[in-house]
Amino acid sequence: MNEKHNAEDTIESLRLQIKKLNRIITKQEKRLAWSEALASTNMLTQTRMREETEAALVKAQEANQTKTNFLANMSHEIRTPLNAVIGLSDLILETDSLGDENRYRLEQIHNAGETLLSTVNDILDISKIEAGKFDLIPVVYELASMINDTVTQSFLHGREKPIKFEMNISENLPTHLLGDELRIKQILNNLLSNAFKYTIEGTVELTVECDKVDEETRMLTYIIKDTGIGIRKDSMDSLFTDYSQMDMAANRKIEGTGLGLSISKRLTELMNGTIAAESEHGKGSKFTVKIPQKNVTDNTIGEEVINSLKSFHYSEHKRQRDGRIARISLPYARVLIVDDVVTNLDVAKGLMKPYHMQVDCVTGGFEAIEAMHDTRVRYNAIFMDHMMPGMDGIEATRRIREIGSKYATNIPIIALTANAIVGNEEMFLENGFQAFISKPIEVVHLDNVIREWIRDKNQENLLAGTLEPSKNSYAEGKNLQALYKGVKGLDVRKGLKRFTGDNDAYIDVLRSFARNSAPLLDVLNKVNEENLSEYTTTVHGIKGSSRSICADEIADMAEALESAGNNENFGYIKIKNQQLIEKTQKLISDIVQMIAEIDEDNQKPKKDQPDRETLDRLLEACINYEMNEVDSALEELESYDYETGGYLITWLRDNVEKMNFDEIIEELTV
Repeated sequence: MNEKHNAEDTIESLRLQIKKLNRIITKQEKRLAWSEALASTNMLTQTRMREETEAALVKAQEANQTKTNFLANMSHEIRTPLNAVIGLSDLILETDSLGDENRYRLEQIHNAGETLLSTVNDILDISKIEAGKFDLIPVVYELASMINDTVTQSFLHGREKPIKFEMNISENLPTHLLGDELRIKQILNNLLSNAFKYTIEGTVELTVECDKVDEETRMLTYIIKDTGIGIRKDSMDSLFTDYSQMDMAANRKIEGTGLGLSISKRLTELMNGTIAAESEHGKGSKFTVKIPQKNVTDNTIGEEVINSLKSFHYSEHKRQRDGRIARISLPYARVLIVDDVVTNLDVAKGLMKPYHMQVDCVTGGFEAIEAMHDTRVRYNAIFMDHMMPGMDGIEATRRIREIGSKYATNIPIIALTANAIVGNEEMFLENGFQAFISKPIEVVHLDNVIREWIRDKNQENLLAGTLEPSKNSYAEGKNLQALYKGVKGLDVRKGLKRFTGDNDAYIDVLRSFARNSAPLLDVLNKVNEENLSEYTTTVHGIKGSSRSICADEIADMAEALESAGNNENFGYIKIKNQQLIEKTQKLISDIVQMIAEIDEDNQKPKKDQPDRETLDRLLEACINYEMNEVDSALEELESYDYETGGYLITWLRDNVEKMNFDEIIEELTV
């Protein structure tokens, strides 16, 4: 009995323990269920919060983009009439018929326009940077000239104050560097103009130093120091903030948007540089800017240039020097220029004319490859456009290298590009190019490339003294009043400077632009959403050729439309395309009229028909691929007006420019 009782007690005890254990398990399950439910709720909440946060971020980004687009469009629209105000007042100020009072008033209008334009440009730059559409454009520039231009412009802010301006210029500064000269000038202008604005009396000091980083890079240091009102400690943290002006109560009478320092910082950082500020309120400020630049020469500016900068006589000193670069004669050299825009070919030929090289031109990548296969000629270098229809410059270069011969593998190929943004140099070097030149072509950069990649000193020494300098027929006392009177939308003075004062070369390029741009406008007229790629390439060509002749307003319009084409923004193209077409047509018409006036004052002698002997010389030159003789014969034919057969000379010029020698041979063979 006792055993039975004990067994029952044990069973009851186990039952109670199992029941208790079940209750515990149930509680744990409930807790687990609650935990899972809570976790699920938290997850849903987190997901919803993340989605709401992402949606809010997208809305904020869209709002910021809308603001950026508005500021960019507004700034651009304001800048256009402002350029007219400043440009027209500039022209009127050059006349001698203004009285003192009217001249003073016009100068005030001009200065106010410059101030407003500077503000608008600041807003436009901020907008571009925020939108990620701000591109640096590196060029080879003359460092002393850049410093002089900056100092001259900034010093105007302080010329009516008792301020002493001092310059400390290091003698080891390179004569030339590769970088975005305009943006560096913008940074220095902002800092120097601030120094003059916020200094009532005392000293403003500019120090420029250079340190070697490696064989390819130089670190430029610019220090701007003043004895002005300084900056309070509590304002230093917001010094480089957008739209922030220091101590507004104290500075309310001083012009400024508060954008200058912010833009300076952003531009400096875009160029991988640094900017730092030190200041003591009431005693002055010091800004230090360090910007790396690509090295292009070991030549330094020297003591004479430094003294001319310090005495503000640099411009005069530069004019007194040999006004144009000493060109080397390279009659032994033959180069090929590849560009789909004939005007760009004529620009390059005009700039290369003083080197006495043989220059061949083709209008596409396929033709360039054919020229490299032609055993009748050997080139010393190829100048290859980047963006071309059918086959771009990179693909053409790759195929030339794949020909496999030692000649094709080693020939220097120099890229020509109107999109000279940071990083392009590395991209071209990685794709088989030896160097690149940005459009519009600058003479200094072209000269550096020719000296490095084409010049052969041994052959040059053999031929020294055998060539006469090229003549400039229009410059020899003939009437150029129409050219110097100019055309609206065309900066003739800048154009002549680009061609180092060679009137003939510049006029020939203007002829080419007028003759060859009309077919491009036909392409623009036919734009639709299906042919955007062709449209973008064509408008890119118009941008480059317009920059080359210094028609910058049209070039700017073309650049904006090119960007729209790249971004497939057909809506913008529909709005702005016709305006570009009409402005370009008007420019072409005005150029044609101007050249007609020049030709009227420089009339050619008349002949009954083209001389057969000269035509035979041209035929023989085309058969033998002798470009110098081709040019010589054609120029002789073009030096006359003809009673009959003049159409043939026009046809020959067109086909010579396109290197259609087979067609010329067929036409001239009797």
